[in-house]
Amino acid sequence: MSPVPVALRNILVVARREYLWRLRSRSFQLATLVLVVVAAGVALSPILLRFVNERIAPVDRLGIYVDEAAPTVDVVTALDRLLNVPDPGAVVAAGGTGVGAGAARRSFIVVAVDDLEAGRADVVAGRLAGVLALERTPDGDLGFVLYSRYLPFDRRTQQIQQAAGTLTIQDRLARVGIPPGNQALLFAPAPFETRPAGPTDARTGSSEQLIGGTVLGFALTILIFMAIVLYGQWVAMSVAEEKSSRVMEIVLAAARPTELMSGKVVGVGALGLTQYVLVVAAALVAIVFQDRIAAALLGGGGSIDLPSGLSIPLLAAFGVFFVLGFGLYATLYAGVASLVSRQEDVNQAIGPLMIVATLGYLIASYASSGVIPIDSPLVVILSLVPFLSPYIMLSRLALGQVAPWEPVLAVVLLILSVGGALWVAGRLYAAGVLLYGQRPGLRSLVRAVRAR
Repeated sequence: MSPVPVALRNILVVARREYLWRLRSRSFQLATLVLVVVAAGVALSPILLRFVNERIAPVDRLGIYVDEAAPTVDVVTALDRLLNVPDPGAVVAAGGTGVGAGAARRSFIVVAVDDLEAGRADVVAGRLAGVLALERTPDGDLGFVLYSRYLPFDRRTQQIQQAAGTLTIQDRLARVGIPPGNQALLFAPAPFETRPAGPTDARTGSSEQLIGGTVLGFALTILIFMAIVLYGQWVAMSVAEEKSSRVMEIVLAAARPTELMSGKVVGVGALGLTQYVLVVAAALVAIVFQDRIAAALLGGGGSIDLPSGLSIPLLAAFGVFFVLGFGLYATLYAGVASLVSRQEDVNQAIGPLMIVATLGYLIASYASSGVIPIDSPLVVILSLVPFLSPYIMLSRLALGQVAPWEPVLAVVLLILSVGGALWVAGRLYAAGVLLYGQRPGLRSLVRAVRAR
Protein backbone atom coordinates (compact mmCIF):
# COMPACT_ATOMS: atom_id res chain seq x y z
CA MET A 1 0.00 0.00 0.00
CA SER A 2 1.37 3.43 -0.97
CA PRO A 3 2.20 5.89 1.82
CA VAL A 4 -0.24 8.56 0.59
CA PRO A 5 -3.45 6.58 1.29
CA VAL A 6 -2.06 5.56 4.69
CA ALA A 7 -1.33 9.15 5.60
CA LEU A 8 -4.75 10.26 4.41
CA ARG A 9 -6.39 7.46 6.36
CA ASN A 10 -4.54 8.48 9.53
CA ILE A 11 -5.60 12.09 9.06
CA LEU A 12 -9.24 11.10 8.63
CA VAL A 13 -9.13 8.80 11.66
CA VAL A 14 -7.72 11.55 13.87
CA ALA A 15 -10.17 14.08 12.46
CA ARG A 16 -13.14 11.77 13.03
CA ARG A 17 -12.04 11.04 16.58
CA GLU A 18 -11.62 14.74 17.38
CA TYR A 19 -14.94 15.67 15.79
CA LEU A 20 -17.11 12.99 17.40
CA TRP A 21 -15.47 13.13 20.83
CA ARG A 22 -16.00 16.85 21.18
CA LEU A 23 -19.39 16.78 19.48
CA ARG A 24 -20.75 14.44 22.16
CA SER A 25 -19.55 16.58 25.06
CA ARG A 26 -22.26 18.33 27.05
CA SER A 27 -20.29 21.57 27.16
CA PHE A 28 -20.22 21.80 23.37
CA GLN A 29 -23.92 20.96 23.03
CA LEU A 30 -24.92 23.46 25.71
CA ALA A 31 -22.69 26.20 24.28
CA THR A 32 -24.11 25.58 20.79
CA LEU A 33 -27.67 25.77 22.07
CA VAL A 34 -26.96 29.02 23.91
CA LEU A 35 -25.26 30.55 20.88
CA VAL A 36 -28.14 29.56 18.58
CA VAL A 37 -30.65 31.19 20.92
CA VAL A 38 -28.49 34.30 21.28
CA ALA A 39 -27.99 34.58 17.50
CA ALA A 40 -31.72 34.34 16.85
CA GLY A 41 -32.39 36.83 19.65
CA VAL A 42 -29.88 39.33 18.25
CA ALA A 43 -31.41 39.03 14.77
CA LEU A 44 -34.86 39.65 16.23
CA SER A 45 -33.74 42.24 18.79
CA PRO A 46 -35.44 45.23 17.08
CA ILE A 47 -38.77 43.40 17.06
CA LEU A 48 -38.33 42.06 20.60
CA LEU A 49 -37.39 45.48 21.95
CA ARG A 50 -40.37 47.05 20.27
CA PHE A 51 -42.62 44.31 21.66
CA VAL A 52 -41.31 44.86 25.18
CA ASN A 53 -41.65 48.61 24.77
CA GLU A 54 -45.24 48.33 23.58
CA ARG A 55 -46.39 45.74 26.09
CA ILE A 56 -44.41 46.45 29.24
CA ALA A 57 -43.10 50.03 29.24
CA PRO A 58 -45.35 52.38 31.21
CA VAL A 59 -47.33 55.20 29.61
CA ASP A 60 -46.65 58.50 31.40
CA ARG A 61 -49.24 61.21 31.97
CA LEU A 62 -47.91 64.62 30.99
CA GLY A 63 -49.76 67.77 31.96
CA ILE A 64 -49.70 70.87 29.75
CA TYR A 65 -50.19 74.34 31.24
CA VAL A 66 -50.68 77.24 28.80
CA ASP A 67 -50.83 80.87 29.98
CA GLU A 68 -52.77 83.67 28.31
CA ALA A 69 -50.39 84.03 25.32
CA ALA A 70 -51.22 80.63 23.83
CA PRO A 71 -50.07 79.63 20.33
CA THR A 72 -52.52 79.40 17.48
CA VAL A 73 -52.52 75.58 17.46
CA ASP A 74 -54.16 73.21 19.95
CA VAL A 75 -51.13 72.56 22.17
CA VAL A 76 -52.45 69.40 23.82
CA THR A 77 -53.37 67.77 20.50
CA ALA A 78 -50.14 68.86 18.81
CA LEU A 79 -47.88 67.60 21.61
CA ASP A 80 -49.85 64.36 21.88
CA ARG A 81 -49.18 63.73 18.18
CA LEU A 82 -45.52 64.73 18.39
CA LEU A 83 -44.69 62.72 21.51
CA ASN A 84 -46.38 59.49 20.48
CA VAL A 85 -44.17 58.53 17.54
CA PRO A 86 -41.28 56.04 17.71
CA ASP A 87 -38.67 58.52 16.45
CA PRO A 88 -39.23 62.16 17.41
CA GLY A 89 -36.38 63.18 15.13
CA ALA A 90 -38.37 61.97 12.12
CA VAL A 91 -41.19 64.33 13.11
CA VAL A 92 -38.81 67.27 13.38
CA ALA A 93 -37.36 66.51 9.95
CA ALA A 94 -40.85 66.39 8.49
CA GLY A 95 -41.82 69.70 10.00
CA GLY A 96 -44.00 68.24 12.71
CA THR A 97 -46.54 66.67 10.43
CA GLY A 98 -46.80 63.50 12.45
CA VAL A 99 -45.18 61.26 9.86
CA GLY A 100 -45.24 57.69 11.03
CA ALA A 101 -47.82 58.34 13.70
CA GLY A 102 -50.04 55.62 12.35
CA ALA A 103 -47.57 52.99 13.60
CA ALA A 104 -46.92 54.83 16.86
CA ARG A 105 -47.10 53.40 20.31
CA ARG A 106 -48.39 55.81 22.95
CA SER A 107 -45.56 56.82 25.28
CA PHE A 108 -47.46 59.72 26.84
CA ILE A 109 -51.02 60.61 27.73
CA VAL A 110 -51.11 64.38 27.28
CA VAL A 111 -53.72 66.27 29.34
CA ALA A 112 -54.44 69.94 29.96
CA VAL A 113 -53.70 71.48 33.36
CA ASP A 114 -55.58 74.62 34.42
CA ASP A 115 -53.56 75.41 37.55
CA LEU A 116 -49.76 75.20 37.45
CA GLU A 117 -49.34 74.83 41.20
CA ALA A 118 -51.94 72.07 41.33
CA GLY A 119 -50.18 70.34 38.45
CA ARG A 120 -46.83 70.48 40.22
CA ALA A 121 -48.50 69.00 43.31
CA ASP A 122 -49.80 66.14 41.15
CA VAL A 123 -46.24 65.49 39.95
CA VAL A 124 -44.99 65.32 43.55
CA ALA A 125 -47.84 62.96 44.44
CA GLY A 126 -47.13 60.73 41.45
CA ARG A 127 -50.41 61.38 39.62
CA LEU A 128 -48.53 63.06 36.77
CA ALA A 129 -45.09 62.29 35.38
CA GLY A 130 -44.53 65.96 34.63
CA VAL A 131 -46.03 69.33 33.81
CA LEU A 132 -44.89 71.34 30.78
CA ALA A 133 -45.61 75.05 31.20
CA LEU A 134 -45.82 77.26 28.07
CA GLU A 135 -45.28 81.01 28.08
CA ARG A 136 -44.23 83.80 25.77
CA THR A 137 -40.70 85.17 25.98
CA PRO A 138 -40.08 88.93 25.61
CA ASP A 139 -39.15 88.49 21.93
CA GLY A 140 -42.45 86.71 21.21
CA ASP A 141 -41.16 83.13 21.01
CA LEU A 142 -42.61 80.22 22.96
CA GLY A 143 -40.81 79.31 26.19
CA PHE A 144 -41.10 76.00 28.04
CA VAL A 145 -40.47 74.91 31.62
CA LEU A 146 -40.73 71.22 32.49
CA TYR A 147 -41.54 70.24 36.07
CA SER A 148 -41.01 66.48 36.36
CA ARG A 149 -39.19 63.65 38.08
CA TYR A 150 -37.21 63.00 34.89
CA LEU A 151 -33.48 63.65 34.86
CA PRO A 152 -32.25 66.27 32.35
CA PHE A 153 -30.55 63.61 30.22
CA ASP A 154 -33.45 61.13 30.41
CA ARG A 155 -34.76 59.86 27.06
CA ARG A 156 -38.27 61.13 27.84
CA THR A 157 -36.91 64.59 28.67
CA GLN A 158 -35.22 64.65 25.28
CA GLN A 159 -38.47 63.58 23.59
CA ILE A 160 -40.37 66.43 25.24
CA GLN A 161 -37.62 68.92 24.35
CA GLN A 162 -37.68 67.85 20.69
CA ALA A 163 -41.46 68.09 20.55
CA ALA A 164 -41.31 71.54 22.14
CA GLY A 165 -38.79 72.65 19.53
CA THR A 166 -41.04 71.43 16.72
CA LEU A 167 -44.02 73.23 18.24
CA THR A 168 -41.96 76.44 18.44
CA ILE A 169 -41.06 76.19 14.75
CA GLN A 170 -44.70 75.71 13.85
CA ASP A 171 -45.63 78.76 15.93
CA ARG A 172 -42.95 80.90 14.28
CA LEU A 173 -44.11 79.92 10.81
CA ALA A 174 -47.73 80.61 11.72
CA ARG A 175 -46.81 84.08 13.03
CA VAL A 176 -45.21 85.04 9.70
CA GLY A 177 -48.28 83.91 7.79
CA ILE A 178 -47.34 80.44 6.48
CA PRO A 179 -50.41 78.15 6.66
CA PRO A 180 -49.99 74.84 8.54
CA GLY A 181 -50.57 72.88 5.33
CA ASN A 182 -47.52 74.48 3.70
CA GLN A 183 -45.19 74.23 6.67
CA ALA A 184 -44.21 70.62 5.96
CA LEU A 185 -43.01 71.59 2.46
CA LEU A 186 -40.27 73.74 4.01
CA PHE A 187 -38.71 70.66 5.60
CA ALA A 188 -39.11 68.24 2.68
CA PRO A 189 -35.71 66.76 1.76
CA ALA A 190 -34.14 67.84 -1.52
CA PRO A 191 -33.53 65.23 -4.26
CA PHE A 192 -29.94 64.05 -3.88
CA GLU A 193 -27.95 61.24 -5.47
CA THR A 194 -24.34 60.26 -6.03
CA ARG A 195 -22.82 59.17 -9.35
CA PRO A 196 -19.38 57.90 -10.37
CA ALA A 197 -17.00 60.56 -11.65
CA GLY A 198 -16.03 58.58 -14.74
CA PRO A 199 -16.84 55.41 -16.69
CA THR A 200 -13.92 53.53 -15.10
CA ASP A 201 -15.05 54.24 -11.56
CA ALA A 202 -15.97 50.92 -9.91
CA ARG A 203 -18.32 52.54 -7.44
CA THR A 204 -21.50 52.18 -9.45
CA GLY A 205 -25.05 51.89 -8.22
CA SER A 206 -27.29 53.96 -6.03
CA SER A 207 -26.43 55.30 -2.60
CA GLU A 208 -28.59 52.57 -1.04
CA GLN A 209 -26.62 49.88 -2.88
CA LEU A 210 -23.28 51.36 -1.81
CA ILE A 211 -24.44 51.59 1.79
CA GLY A 212 -25.73 48.02 1.61
CA GLY A 213 -22.39 46.86 0.23
CA THR A 214 -20.58 48.61 3.07
CA VAL A 215 -22.77 46.94 5.70
CA LEU A 216 -22.48 43.57 3.96
CA GLY A 217 -18.70 43.72 3.65
CA PHE A 218 -18.40 44.72 7.29
CA ALA A 219 -20.65 41.83 8.38
CA LEU A 220 -18.77 39.22 6.33
CA THR A 221 -15.47 40.48 7.73
CA ILE A 222 -16.77 40.08 11.27
CA LEU A 223 -17.91 36.51 10.51
CA ILE A 224 -14.47 35.47 9.27
CA PHE A 225 -12.66 37.22 12.11
CA MET A 226 -14.83 35.56 14.77
CA ALA A 227 -14.35 32.11 13.22
CA ILE A 228 -10.58 32.46 12.97
CA VAL A 229 -10.19 33.79 16.52
CA LEU A 230 -12.65 31.46 18.26
CA TYR A 231 -12.12 28.18 16.45
CA GLY A 232 -8.43 28.74 15.85
CA GLN A 233 -8.08 28.92 19.62
CA TRP A 234 -10.01 25.66 19.85
CA VAL A 235 -7.37 24.00 17.67
CA ALA A 236 -4.53 25.45 19.74
CA MET A 237 -6.14 24.48 23.05
CA SER A 238 -6.80 20.95 21.78
CA VAL A 239 -3.13 20.47 20.89
CA ALA A 240 -1.95 21.83 24.24
CA GLU A 241 -4.51 19.72 26.11
CA GLU A 242 -3.35 16.43 24.64
CA LYS A 243 0.29 17.36 25.05
CA SER A 244 -0.11 18.25 28.71
CA SER A 245 -1.90 14.94 29.37
CA ARG A 246 0.83 12.95 27.56
CA VAL A 247 -1.83 11.36 25.32
CA MET A 248 0.08 12.61 22.30
CA GLU A 249 3.02 10.34 23.06
CA ILE A 250 0.76 7.28 22.67
CA VAL A 251 -0.88 8.55 19.51
CA LEU A 252 2.50 9.24 17.90
CA ALA A 253 3.17 5.49 17.89
CA ALA A 254 0.47 5.06 15.24
CA ALA A 255 0.70 8.29 13.22
CA ARG A 256 3.28 10.82 12.16
CA PRO A 257 3.26 14.23 13.84
CA THR A 258 2.17 15.99 10.63
CA GLU A 259 -0.70 13.50 10.19
CA LEU A 260 -1.77 14.04 13.78
CA MET A 261 -1.64 17.81 13.37
CA SER A 262 -3.57 17.77 10.08
CA GLY A 263 -6.24 15.49 11.54
CA LYS A 264 -6.60 17.69 14.58
CA VAL A 265 -6.95 20.83 12.46
CA VAL A 266 -9.53 19.16 10.21
CA GLY A 267 -11.49 17.59 13.07
CA VAL A 268 -11.60 20.53 15.46
CA GLY A 269 -12.01 22.95 12.57
CA ALA A 270 -14.94 20.96 11.17
CA LEU A 271 -16.56 20.89 14.60
CA GLY A 272 -16.13 24.63 15.01
CA LEU A 273 -17.52 25.26 11.54
CA THR A 274 -20.47 22.99 12.35
CA GLN A 275 -21.30 25.14 15.34
CA TYR A 276 -20.71 28.26 13.30
CA VAL A 277 -23.07 27.13 10.53
CA LEU A 278 -25.78 26.34 13.09
CA VAL A 279 -25.44 29.77 14.71
CA VAL A 280 -25.43 31.65 11.40
CA ALA A 281 -28.34 29.54 10.11
CA ALA A 282 -30.37 30.41 13.21
CA ALA A 283 -29.76 34.11 12.62
CA LEU A 284 -30.63 33.84 8.93
CA VAL A 285 -33.85 31.92 9.63
CA ALA A 286 -34.83 34.56 12.19
CA ILE A 287 -34.20 37.32 9.64
CA VAL A 288 -36.09 35.54 6.86
CA PHE A 289 -39.17 34.99 9.04
CA GLN A 290 -39.03 38.25 10.96
CA ASP A 291 -41.98 39.62 8.95
CA ARG A 292 -44.23 36.85 10.27
CA ILE A 293 -42.76 37.12 13.76
CA ALA A 294 -43.36 40.87 13.76
CA ALA A 295 -46.91 40.33 12.57
CA ALA A 296 -47.55 37.77 15.32
CA LEU A 297 -46.06 39.89 18.10
CA LEU A 298 -46.90 43.40 16.94
CA GLY A 299 -49.83 42.87 14.64
CA GLY A 300 -48.03 44.51 11.73
CA GLY A 301 -44.64 45.16 10.19
CA GLY A 302 -41.42 45.95 11.94
CA SER A 303 -38.89 43.96 9.98
CA ILE A 304 -35.59 45.24 8.69
CA ASP A 305 -34.62 45.00 5.03
CA LEU A 306 -31.67 42.79 4.19
CA PRO A 307 -28.60 44.65 2.94
CA SER A 308 -28.37 44.99 -0.80
CA GLY A 309 -25.44 43.54 -2.70
CA LEU A 310 -25.89 39.96 -1.48
CA SER A 311 -25.16 37.78 -4.50
CA ILE A 312 -24.08 34.26 -5.37
CA PRO A 313 -20.56 35.32 -6.52
CA LEU A 314 -20.01 37.23 -3.28
CA LEU A 315 -21.20 34.29 -1.17
CA ALA A 316 -18.93 31.97 -3.16
CA ALA A 317 -15.98 34.30 -2.58
CA PHE A 318 -16.86 34.42 1.12
CA GLY A 319 -16.80 30.61 1.28
CA VAL A 320 -13.42 30.39 -0.45
CA PHE A 321 -11.76 33.06 1.69
CA PHE A 322 -13.42 31.65 4.80
CA VAL A 323 -12.03 28.12 4.32
CA LEU A 324 -8.57 29.21 3.16
CA GLY A 325 -8.23 31.89 5.83
CA PHE A 326 -9.28 29.53 8.58
CA GLY A 327 -6.97 26.80 7.26
CA LEU A 328 -4.01 29.19 7.21
CA TYR A 329 -4.45 30.47 10.75
CA ALA A 330 -5.61 27.16 12.30
CA THR A 331 -2.61 25.29 10.92
CA LEU A 332 -0.19 27.79 12.41
CA TYR A 333 -2.16 27.82 15.66
CA ALA A 334 -1.65 24.05 15.93
CA GLY A 335 2.06 24.26 15.13
CA VAL A 336 2.77 27.02 17.64
CA ALA A 337 0.60 25.45 20.36
CA SER A 338 2.57 22.19 20.10
CA LEU A 339 5.58 24.01 21.57
CA VAL A 340 3.90 24.87 24.88
CA SER A 341 3.73 22.49 27.82
CA ARG A 342 0.76 24.06 29.62
CA GLN A 343 -2.60 25.26 28.40
CA GLU A 344 -2.04 28.51 30.31
CA ASP A 345 0.75 29.42 27.87
CA VAL A 346 -1.33 28.97 24.70
CA ASN A 347 -2.65 32.53 24.52
CA GLN A 348 0.84 33.93 24.91
CA ALA A 349 2.19 31.65 22.17
CA ILE A 350 -0.51 32.49 19.62
CA GLY A 351 -0.52 36.19 20.53
CA PRO A 352 1.39 37.32 17.40
CA LEU A 353 -1.08 35.49 15.15
CA MET A 354 -3.96 37.13 17.00
CA ILE A 355 -2.39 40.54 16.44
CA VAL A 356 -2.05 39.90 12.70
CA ALA A 357 -5.67 38.70 12.46
CA THR A 358 -6.90 41.74 14.40
CA LEU A 359 -4.86 44.04 12.16
CA GLY A 360 -6.51 42.61 9.07
CA TYR A 361 -9.95 42.94 10.62
CA LEU A 362 -9.36 46.56 11.63
CA ILE A 363 -8.05 47.57 8.22
CA ALA A 364 -11.04 45.95 6.53
CA SER A 365 -13.45 47.61 8.96
CA TYR A 366 -11.91 51.06 8.50
CA ALA A 367 -11.86 50.64 4.72
CA SER A 368 -15.50 49.52 4.64
CA SER A 369 -16.65 52.44 6.78
CA GLY A 370 -14.67 55.02 4.77
CA VAL A 371 -12.14 55.91 7.47
CA ILE A 372 -9.45 54.60 5.10
CA PRO A 373 -10.04 55.05 1.34
CA ILE A 374 -10.88 51.57 0.13
CA ASP A 375 -9.35 52.24 -3.30
CA SER A 376 -6.04 53.53 -1.93
CA PRO A 377 -2.89 51.73 -3.20
CA LEU A 378 -2.02 50.60 0.33
CA VAL A 379 -5.39 48.88 0.84
CA VAL A 380 -5.15 47.28 -2.61
CA ILE A 381 -1.70 45.84 -1.82
CA LEU A 382 -2.70 44.65 1.65
CA SER A 383 -5.77 42.91 0.21
CA LEU A 384 -3.37 40.58 -1.63
CA VAL A 385 -1.32 39.70 1.47
CA PRO A 386 -2.42 36.16 2.47
CA PHE A 387 -2.81 36.85 6.21
CA LEU A 388 -4.94 39.94 5.49
CA SER A 389 -6.72 39.11 2.24
CA PRO A 390 -9.60 37.09 3.81
CA TYR A 391 -10.72 40.31 5.49
CA ILE A 392 -9.78 43.16 3.16
CA MET A 393 -10.55 41.49 -0.18
CA LEU A 394 -14.09 40.68 0.98
CA SER A 395 -14.68 44.31 1.89
CA ARG A 396 -13.49 45.42 -1.54
CA LEU A 397 -15.61 42.77 -3.26
CA ALA A 398 -18.74 43.86 -1.38
CA LEU A 399 -18.21 47.44 -2.61
CA GLY A 400 -17.21 46.45 -6.15
CA GLN A 401 -13.72 47.90 -5.70
CA VAL A 402 -11.73 45.11 -7.38
CA ALA A 403 -10.47 44.23 -10.81
CA PRO A 404 -11.40 40.69 -11.95
CA TRP A 405 -7.84 39.40 -11.59
CA GLU A 406 -7.33 40.59 -8.00
CA PRO A 407 -9.51 38.02 -6.16
CA VAL A 408 -7.99 35.26 -8.29
CA LEU A 409 -4.47 36.35 -7.39
CA ALA A 410 -5.43 36.65 -3.71
CA VAL A 411 -6.84 33.08 -3.72
CA VAL A 412 -3.73 31.68 -5.44
CA LEU A 413 -1.46 33.39 -2.91
CA LEU A 414 -3.64 32.07 -0.09
CA ILE A 415 -3.41 28.50 -1.39
CA LEU A 416 0.36 28.76 -1.65
CA SER A 417 0.48 30.24 1.85
CA VAL A 418 -1.62 27.40 3.27
CA GLY A 419 0.85 24.94 1.72
CA GLY A 420 3.77 26.84 3.25
CA ALA A 421 1.96 27.02 6.59
CA LEU A 422 1.48 23.24 6.54
CA TRP A 423 5.21 22.76 6.01
CA VAL A 424 6.19 25.21 8.76
CA ALA A 425 3.55 23.97 11.20
CA GLY A 426 4.52 20.37 10.49
CA ARG A 427 8.12 21.14 11.45
CA LEU A 428 6.98 22.94 14.58
CA TYR A 429 4.63 20.12 15.49
CA ALA A 430 7.19 17.38 14.93
CA ALA A 431 9.73 19.19 17.12
CA GLY A 432 7.29 20.42 19.74
CA VAL A 433 5.08 17.45 20.58
CA LEU A 434 7.82 15.88 22.68
CA LEU A 435 9.23 19.15 23.99
CA TYR A 436 8.34 19.84 27.62
CA GLY A 437 9.31 22.41 30.19
CA GLN A 438 10.22 25.23 27.80
CA ARG A 439 8.32 28.30 26.71
CA PRO A 440 8.27 28.99 22.97
CA GLY A 441 10.53 31.81 21.91
CA LEU A 442 11.80 33.07 18.60
CA ARG A 443 14.93 30.93 18.76
CA SER A 444 13.00 27.76 19.58
CA LEU A 445 10.65 28.44 16.67
CA VAL A 446 13.55 28.89 14.27
CA ARG A 447 15.29 25.74 15.53
CA ALA A 448 12.09 23.74 15.20
CA VAL A 449 11.53 24.86 11.61
CA ARG A 450 15.17 24.15 10.61
CA ALA A 451 15.22 20.75 12.33
CA ARG A 452 15.58 17.78 9.97
